[in-house]
Amino acid sequence: MRKWAAVLLMAALAMQLTGCYDAVDLGDQIFAINLALDKGETKALRLTMQYPQITPVGKEGADSGGGNSDLKKDGYLIEQVEGDDLSACLTLMRMVTPRKMDLMQLRGIFISETLANSRVTVQECLSALLSTHNARPTATVFLTRGRAEDVLSAQVPLFGARLSKSQSAQSSQLQEQGVITASPLNTFYYCFATPGCSAVAVLTAVNGMQYISAPSSQGTQATSYLAGDVPRNTVGTTDYCGCAVFGDEDLMFLDGYETQLLNLMLGKLRELNMEIGGRTVSLYFPRAPRIKVKPLDPDGPRIAIRVPVLCDVPDAAPYTQRLIDDLATLLLKLQQRKMDPVDFAQRARVSALTLEDWGAMDWPALYARAVFDISIA
Repeated sequence: MRKWAAVLLMAALAMQLTGCYDAVDLGDQIFAINLALDKGETKALRLTMQYPQITPVGKEGADSGGGNSDLKKDGYLIEQVEGDDLSACLTLMRMVTPRKMDLMQLRGIFISETLANSRVTVQECLSALLSTHNARPTATVFLTRGRAEDVLSAQVPLFGARLSKSQSAQSSQLQEQGVITASPLNTFYYCFATPGCSAVAVLTAVNGMQYISAPSSQGTQATSYLAGDVPRNTVGTTDYCGCAVFGDEDLMFLDGYETQLLNLMLGKLRELNMEIGGRTVSLYFPRAPRIKVKPLDPDGPRIAIRVPVLCDVPDAAPYTQRLIDDLATLLLKLQQRKMDPVDFAQRARVSALTLEDWGAMDWPALYARAVFDISIA
């Protein structure tokens, strides 16, 4: 009897709890879609945020704020503030935004090339976004050629989709082609904050359409362009092409073709179209390359890479040899800049039994003189 009385009492108490005492009505929130970080003019940092423009129901043509401001475009509103750091900027942003700001729907974080040279500032901003302001950890990190705020202003939703959906769909398609990398905020921050680990961001820029008649010469392959240099003319002026690799003290751009090769090394590319002498063939990669790092080899540090390749033509030797040569060129280029986006260090670490052994091994010095042995499996 006491057991049933206790159950009834608990049920009665449960009915008194609403379960949503701290709920925030959707009408009182605003969800940031994109965020841009630039050097400020009067302060250390300029923060630009992009929100969906909210129009009252039944008043589709009404103006819900901003008038004819250049900061309001295609259903999205852009607001800017400057402060000494990200937290100060977000505090100001909340003062000028008449709704509770939510960063959990964030799609992109755009960092300007100029600000990227201030590593401490960038690291502090990313740390604050993740730990203090609950930003979406899978938001894509972009490096912009030129001002980041210009890229946000130039973005428009394509083919009738809303901007967030259009941006995600375009990124997914370009990642499948391999011309950009997958650069989620949490992964990028870990690599950026870890010495010896090279973070990679998607390269983006506003395309001035000046290369439609006189293409910029970047390389011999169809994808050998940097963002902003693609010869095209469309309603959307924002390019996503290539990537930016962050070293401990350096920053390097890879064009679309080099990014495809990097994605191949990371096991994220399944097909590559290669052109030699006006003839294009498709190379297929059924699985990721097999990489074996031998830091203590008697003949010197050695990195062996076996790339599984299938080709749709009988005589594929010229194309596979070109692939080997291009991979070697890219890896040597990264090695000379002391960058390791493939994370050879992680594979070398298994040769050390303890942290003391790993420190004594001095992998950075070994990596600088390592020999790459690339072959087709």
